[in-house]
Amino acid sequence: MLKKSKGLKSRLIELTKFHIKDMEGSSSEDTKRIIPKVFKTIRKAISTYKKEIEGLPESVQSAPKEFWEELLVQAKKLGIDLVGFAPIVEDFMFENDHVGGIEVLYENAIVLGMEMDYEAIETAPEPPAGIESLNIYAELGEATNKLTNFIRSKGYRAIGCHPLGGPILYPAMAVKAGLGKIGRQGLLITRRFGPRQRLSVISVNISPLPDVAQETVDVEQYCKKCKRCVNLCPVNAIYDEPIVKENGIVTRIDGEKCIEHFYKTTGCSVCIKECPFHKIGYKAQFYARL
Repeated sequence: MLKKSKGLKSRLIELTKFHIKDMEGSSSEDTKRIIPKVFKTIRKAISTYKKEIEGLPESVQSAPKEFWEELLVQAKKLGIDLVGFAPIVEDFMFENDHVGGIEVLYENAIVLGMEMDYEAIETAPEPPAGIESLNIYAELGEATNKLTNFIRSKGYRAIGCHPLGGPILYPAMAVKAGLGKIGRQGLLITRRFGPRQRLSVISVNISPLPDVAQETVDVEQYCKKCKRCVNLCPVNAIYDEPIVKENGIVTRIDGEKCIEHFYKTTGCSVCIKECPFHKIGYKAQFYARL
């Protein structure tokens, strides 16, 4: 019933390392407004998690079709753009959740996604793109907390996982949930937004999950030929060939190079901006290569 990590390592993300002191004008004001909101939503998620595990359930719950329909309506009201469902995969769980301190998850997951603003991402690696990235961490964090509380208000057990950091590989879980496929830069690519979304998860003690239609997304062959993200990454952080580990986990980027530039630019986002699935959309790009 409870899922635990099999030892996958995670990288610590430190909000205090973002280079915001050099910003001026509206960018500085926006960042000073957004970062406290990110911290607030993280603290809320931590508090809810601690209460949730004070007394763990002894059996798995079931939910009627009407609950799932109501949940989708509630998610849309909260500004959540993507919703998928999948079993938790322990191989995807991190040994340490440096942000939320989550150590256990229930057996199933609701995977959530929220779009980042197109025009803001187009400015990458300038501050508006990074600020939008932080803003979605805050907005999706708040929405995830509220949807977790909604689920709990209906009598079901749930653990909300904040989009910043988190206890599990969100893109891999999103693929399991049928929301999209992983691009060469390690980001989820969806039909609606390309790589332009942030993700979170709510783990639920409910089974079975609803049977919903999954999106058909095909990017692998295109990404092999394109390589724009590889060639245009400012710090050469994207591997030309992914590294497949013994446990099957695929590593596509040099995390140390990526995170340092991420801090320096307050979010970078060049690999999102330069991706053709962001520039012209999935449908146009897919048919353009036929």
